[in-house]
Amino acid sequence: MKYLPFENITYKSKLESEEILKRISEIIEPRKMFRTIRFFESNNHKPYEGTITGNSFKITRIIGYRNSFLPRIKGIVEKDFNGTNVNVKMRVNTFVIVFMLIWLGGVGIGCLVALTLMFNNKHFEPMTLIPLGMLIFGYALVTGGFKYESVKSKEYLAKLFDAEIEK
Repeated sequence: MKYLPFENITYKSKLESEEILKRISEIIEPRKMFRTIRFFESNNHKPYEGTITGNSFKITRIIGYRNSFLPRIKGIVEKDFNGTNVNVKMRVNTFVIVFMLIWLGGVGIGCLVALTLMFNNKHFEPMTLIPLGMLIFGYALVTGGFKYESVKSKEYLAKLFDAEIEK
């Protein structure tokens, strides 16, 4: 899962589940339909937006720039013998996943056709590598954009929960 744009993480904390939910509520604000990007305004907002329902939460990091691959974070807080487990799933927006699957699928088919033609003709044309380059670029774009943000959220949540990430 290290090289895909989703992650399943379990945080182990000594805190009570009520304390963890309280800490989450202190760092989130309600979702806004349109967030304006302001370069010169102070950061007088909380770091995340989202909701808490019972023992679960859905949050997204508030950023001052556009990243279509920003992780959507869903978590469940569960009591354990030694404290509390917080099971977190980080995913890319469903619309973005569908769009990228269609785009990468089309490019992948183009790549297979180009490579098949190249091997059948036994003649190398540098232009046949363009679909392969587009496929690699698309994968790197999705995964890189997602991982760049997920690393920040993983570290922030570990500190927030006073927890260690279970391997």
